[in-house]
Amino acid sequence: MRVAWVIGIASACAGGGESAGDPTPGLDTSGSDGTVSSSTGGSDGSSASASATTSGTQGESGTDDGTSGGAVEPYACDVQPADSPVLAAQVWFDPIDPHPGDTLTVVVKSGNGLGHGDAPPMQLDVEHGGGSAVLEPTMRAGGDALYYYAIPDVAQGDVCVLGRIAGAPEMAAKITVTERPPSPPVDAGVFKVTTNHQWTCDEQPDFGNELHVWVRDENGSPLPDVVVRVDPVESADLDSLYNEDSPLPETIVTGADGHALMYVYWPITDHGFFVMDVSVDGAASDVATEITTGWWEDDGLGCRYCPPDRPVNVWGHWSHTIEFQRDPGAAELCRVPTDHAGQAACGAPGHLHHAQDVASCWAPDA
Repeated sequence: MRVAWVIGIASACAGGGESAGDPTPGLDTSGSDGTVSSSTGGSDGSSASASATTSGTQGESGTDDGTSGGAVEPYACDVQPADSPVLAAQVWFDPIDPHPGDTLTVVVKSGNGLGHGDAPPMQLDVEHGGGSAVLEPTMRAGGDALYYYAIPDVAQGDVCVLGRIAGAPEMAAKITVTERPPSPPVDAGVFKVTTNHQWTCDEQPDFGNELHVWVRDENGSPLPDVVVRVDPVESADLDSLYNEDSPLPETIVTGADGHALMYVYWPITDHGFFVMDVSVDGAASDVATEITTGWWEDDGLGCRYCPPDRPVNVWGHWSHTIEFQRDPGAAELCRVPTDHAGQAACGAPGHLHHAQDVASCWAPDA
């Protein structure tokens, strides 16, 4: 699994075509390992996300004079090296090969040991072909300070992000959104996520975590022998997984009742919250996301998700139930977050790898 990171970059964005010397589509790099060089150093990071409201549109200066159909060049922006004086920031994108309509997660982690409690607020300025936005984090956490941001519905071309602390540039990065590759055939329909349920305190086992997946056809009948993918998000650092006694399978398979089960303690990594995506393999399928090890027994502000007399699940919450049902008439594929039922006692939760109240969907191939 590839991981992309950038440290301490200041961006200057402009509409129009790509400038000379821009890289081929993908993360802006200055080396063969997919990283961007910087004076601040570091090799480790984490994730961030936030919902966005856009203001204006970008990229129109790439239009021609109208004689050749009015083609529009993808939005382009440039990045310039800069310091990250407060955080020595480490940055990840997820996905690292985004496509139009995706929600792009930006994960920022302090690289100098600055803890969550001492880290200042940071806003994220965003520019891409769909407009501009100033984002607040959808989630902050740590240990080492973590900021999560989410940029919904990204457009083809460059995306530039610039983090500001008290108005001053702190970190920035750039990634390129490329054309979506063909999806699996939809002749038989799309497997839609009808349930992505985070278990409540009463449902949660005392130890370990269970992932239950049900796959049904359009009539609600169980589908046996269906392969279900369990994919770590691309910002995860698989080299730092701490889960030797309970390795994470890449796939699980449904039985005669259409049910597949995975039981793990849930791994942790140096890149903050470990999040998994679940989908039906080899078919047009929604993706159930936000299956994470990161939600512990309280919200970080003193509110406990479960009563204090309940056993503490030291390997993190939560178990989940995901249900897929084939829909022959479905017109789009979507990433579907959890329902956060287990966190209901503490009000609105943070959000990971999706933008709150913004659907991340795209049209499948015919």
